[in-house]
Amino acid sequence: MLNVMDLSPILNEFDTPFLVDSGTESFTESPVAEEESEHSEDSTVCDIDSSNSIQKCNVQLHILDKDVSVDEDILAVPLEPIRTHTITKPCSVATTCQQDEGSGEPNYNELLLPSILRRESSNSTIVRKVSFPTAETELATYREPEYDYPWTINTYLSSEKILQIYQASCKQHKTIELDIIKNLIMDIKNNTNHSAVLNLSMINITNEVNETLEDLLKVANFRTLVLYECKFTPETISEFLNMLEYYESVCDIEVAMNFDEITWKCFCNACTNIMVLESISFKGMVINENYMRLLLNAVKNNSIITTLKFDACMLIKLPSFYLVESLMTNTTLCELYLPSTGLYTKEADCLGRFLQRNFTLKVLDISNNFIGDRGLEVLAKGLTKQTTLGCGLSVLVVFNNQITEKSGPIISNIISECKNLHTLNIGYNNLTDEVVANIAPSLEITTTLEGLGLQCTLLTCKGIDSLAVAIENNNSLQKINLKGNKAIQVTGLERLCQALTSSKISKIEIDDSNRSSHDPQAYVQLVKKMNAICTVNKTFKETSNDEIASNQMVSRKVSLSCEPRYVTPDTPAAAVQIESPITSPIPSPRPPKSRFQITKVQDPNSRPISRFKVTRVIPSPDEDVTLGKFANVRSSVSSNDSVDSLQLDTDSD
Repeated sequence: MLNVMDLSPILNEFDTPFLVDSGTESFTESPVAEEESEHSEDSTVCDIDSSNSIQKCNVQLHILDKDVSVDEDILAVPLEPIRTHTITKPCSVATTCQQDEGSGEPNYNELLLPSILRRESSNSTIVRKVSFPTAETELATYREPEYDYPWTINTYLSSEKILQIYQASCKQHKTIELDIIKNLIMDIKNNTNHSAVLNLSMINITNEVNETLEDLLKVANFRTLVLYECKFTPETISEFLNMLEYYESVCDIEVAMNFDEITWKCFCNACTNIMVLESISFKGMVINENYMRLLLNAVKNNSIITTLKFDACMLIKLPSFYLVESLMTNTTLCELYLPSTGLYTKEADCLGRFLQRNFTLKVLDISNNFIGDRGLEVLAKGLTKQTTLGCGLSVLVVFNNQITEKSGPIISNIISECKNLHTLNIGYNNLTDEVVANIAPSLEITTTLEGLGLQCTLLTCKGIDSLAVAIENNNSLQKINLKGNKAIQVTGLERLCQALTSSKISKIEIDDSNRSSHDPQAYVQLVKKMNAICTVNKTFKETSNDEIASNQMVSRKVSLSCEPRYVTPDTPAAAVQIESPITSPIPSPRPPKSRFQITKVQDPNSRPISRFKVTRVIPSPDEDVTLGKFANVRSSVSSNDSVDSLQLDTDSD
């Protein structure tokens, strides 16, 4: 006997319900229906009133195994999918943005690309449904995306077009247009390459701002992302990092804000998966051991990351200095910056042992620390082990590290033994003339050192005389920084000018004026003459071969113009807010001015590109080229107008 009853008392609250409306599935045919074609006496027939549609159906329930079957008449017509929102067609660059009828404003719906990370509103009343094929032999297929990498940007967009897209996004998501983002959009020269800067400093990142940033990342790539004291919520920071990971729009990330543990894990996960990320920079942050482990794991898993920078960060170190211990076997990291991180002799010893085993690191900056003479000694023990040409450190920056004249022999040993070192900055230390006298013999025999930083090292004319002797016998030095040495007088500059005429030095950084000089006017004139000689040397500088140029590529972007940070051991490094030295590339040398001349072609019918022709100047046979390249320097110095013009050329270089 069949009884009509409610099913709710039958089901236990811990049992799995026999009908589940997940919002994404619907029944088609039940294999149980064929097996249970005949009604059992133990079955119960009931009517179910659906909340979404008023519909009566006969359901056969087996009390023992709870198998379910549905009458086929109910499923004769499959459920149709319901569109929850409208996706507009992406706006093509070739077509201009359509305007709304009756208004001069562009149709913003045609500008925005379909979203990837957006979620449906939680209070939405629309129910998602899906239908399946009715025939057993029909196969439901999935359509793959048109591009293997849908985040790749291959179409050029002007900055005005990108600005329209951003404004359309702000209008759609009902948020204000941020001037800082509008300004950086107008600075975008090419949206397809990674050249622009995305600076989000001091911005309150809400869900609506995240949406507008996503629309921006869809159409533009950036070189550097700056996150200084941004205001995120746990939800928005996670979503923002997911966007960075998906779109892979930035190559360099600069961070100066505090992360909790969950956010830090999300950040490191994004750094692992952004396969265009090359550099990670932290400023003024506190990084403990657990954070460092997660970060180094990301660096290990992403071979594209070549630069790590901890600027004025407080590193909570283990006795073994976990950072360098973990990088012992790293073969991808090329640049490590640790300025103002509170390093002492113990950490310098770890760095020395690190350099004995790692030969892929090219740049090491430990400026504004406290390693002292003992720390430099243990560091040099590892550095001098790198004797294989092309494998080892190229740039060493140890300025402002409380080094004294006792380290003269150690510095000399570094210059003579390190065959890969191209730039050495030991400025802002109490070196005195004694150190220059110690390193002069090494400077004469080195064939790799190109840049030497001696700024603010208490040099006098005696030290300049020793340096001049080394310059005359050196064939590799190209840049020397002597700024801040106020004890250098006119006689020292005259000796230096004499040595420069037989060298390849193309740039000397020295104070333009010196009130401590006995003859300030003569001092200024000699500085101008020195700059003029360097300009001539730069013009006639021989081009290095390709192998040497490739080895020196990293060192060329490191500037010798560094400024110190005066901190005490008791002051936390994270409290220092002064910026670190900025690296800048060296411009390519100009072609020789005296080898070619430009003459005008008297042909009015010629095209603009042929109005001038270049002819080579053939020097006379009796002209001495070696002496002739400096023939006009003395006469130029005698005229203030000519000197000023030479000085402008030097500054422009």
